Amino acid sequence: MKKAIFLDRDGVLNVKRNDYVKSEDELEIIPKIEKQLLRLVNAGYDLFILTNQSVINRGLISVEDESKINKKLLDFLTNHGVKISKIYICPHRPDENCLCRKPNIGMINQAVQEFEIDLTTSWFLGDSESDKEAATRAGCNFALVCNNLNIVVDQILTQI
Repeated sequence: MKKAIFLDRDGVLNVKRNDYVKSEDELEIIPKIEKQLLRLVNAGYDLFILTNQSVINRGLISVEDESKINKKLLDFLTNHGVKISKIYICPHRPDENCLCRKPNIGMINQAVQEFEIDLTTSWFLGDSESDKEAATRAGCNFALVCNNLNIVVDQILTQI
């Protein structure tokens, strides 16, 4: 079974906005994030992005717009040697009570089933209580990222 790193997007890979990232131009990738992610890839982790994007079902952007935003992020990471195995997106608003919106674990379960992931050796890197709760519910490790992934990666790699 594989070990994985589940990454929240907004606030972990890109600068979190007060509203939402609604276009490619608004996506501001955190500087040097690719270097830290490459360290995790080199340590044998598969990387996944799990992101709540209620901006879609709120009608502020289309699924196509969200795809363009994610493509910009993926292109940047790929150009720096970082492979993201898959991006999982929950488009639902909190009031829709879906199973995929964090802190629910639908996106994690989907990744586990599709990629045969061992949750006990996997980590969720997030910036919110809902990320932490999702990790706890799923049974994987959690690390809080506060715009400094370097410290978090150091902690994970020392525990291998």
